[in-house]
Amino acid sequence: MTIEFRTPAADELRQAGRAVSMALMFPPYDDALWEQRRSSWEETTSVAAFDGAECVGHAGQFIVDTLVPGGARLATGAVTRVGVMPTHRRRGVATGLMHGLIERSAQDGLVLMSLRASEAVIYRRFGFGVAGEYASAQIDPARARPVRGASTSGSFRVLQGHEVLATVSPVYARFARTRPGTISRPESFHTRYMEHAIKEDKPSFVVIHVDSGGEINGYAHYSLAWNEDPDGHGGKGEIHDVIGADPGVELALWQYLMEIDLVRSWSADERPLDDMVRDAFADRRAYAVKSVDDEQWLRLVDADAALRERAYNATPGNVTINVTDPLLADNNVSFSISGDGAVRSAPGTAPDITAEIGALSAAYLGGRSWQTLAAIGELIEHTPGSTAVADALFASRPLPFCGSFF
Repeated sequence: MTIEFRTPAADELRQAGRAVSMALMFPPYDDALWEQRRSSWEETTSVAAFDGAECVGHAGQFIVDTLVPGGARLATGAVTRVGVMPTHRRRGVATGLMHGLIERSAQDGLVLMSLRASEAVIYRRFGFGVAGEYASAQIDPARARPVRGASTSGSFRVLQGHEVLATVSPVYARFARTRPGTISRPESFHTRYMEHAIKEDKPSFVVIHVDSGGEINGYAHYSLAWNEDPDGHGGKGEIHDVIGADPGVELALWQYLMEIDLVRSWSADERPLDDMVRDAFADRRAYAVKSVDDEQWLRLVDADAALRERAYNATPGNVTINVTDPLLADNNVSFSISGDGAVRSAPGTAPDITAEIGALSAAYLGGRSWQTLAAIGELIEHTPGSTAVADALFASRPLPFCGSFF
């Protein structure tokens, strides 16, 4: 039977959830969990695959915005819940789903798409590139404290469950958007991230920092547990989010965490590669990086808007980039980029670089090197030295980091 790709009706979303759960090795939603998750499914843009009446695959996205170098916030599809039933693999279902979602993104006027990949070999063929990475760290609080640069003014308070959503969402919106790659968070994100702090059914907590004027200007979300090792002593903690209005507030929240009694070790599973707290610790080796992994896979849906809206470094020279995109014809354009911005090149202008959309997407946020992408064959440098110019123009600090899992 022919596979049909279409937007699922509201009463078909639970079928889509079943397909995704099975594909990603989770149990199907029971009635209670479906009622809890249904609204977040309803707020996504979805493409589903149907074999007759049966939903056999799904791809969806939340509509958010992404901060890009220079401060612009661009409309983004946060791709999520991508899966194909094991009965229908190797039949082009995933390709049909992703092509449909990309086409829908272009129709809806989105500029970017962003995803977190369960496997690192799937999404290049759809024009995505790794634009940001994250580190997983293990932290020894005894060696970490005191934390240099921590603000000494203000106070702390641990929120009660009923306060969490109303407090955290506006603080995140106001203070968390400082790095390229950070996204807006629908309330459903915080509801999911902080479920146990809200319900108060597990030792999961949100502490806020309050400045001397009484304004909430930061928070940390963390969980605690006793060590299960009979030879261990005390407890362990997991750090989920640390958000501050400025570096001093953020570091004060880290100081708070490092001083919690009985916690002998902390894990932080998703931190930026250039995490400032590592150098703020009394002993920087208290922060041990355990792994580095790809975080955000990015795709430019509207290359023209994406390149025009971001800022570039003031540096001598310019570079002409010819973009090729096999899925979205409007992206097959050449651009001249300088410190003053990006404009379409005049017809017939010889390119310095030819880049498929995935390579451009990887370099877009300023964390990936054009020279490295050329060395591994992901783009072509026609004019010697042009990738060095592109690196100087695109480079961005701090490094891109999203910090939101979807």
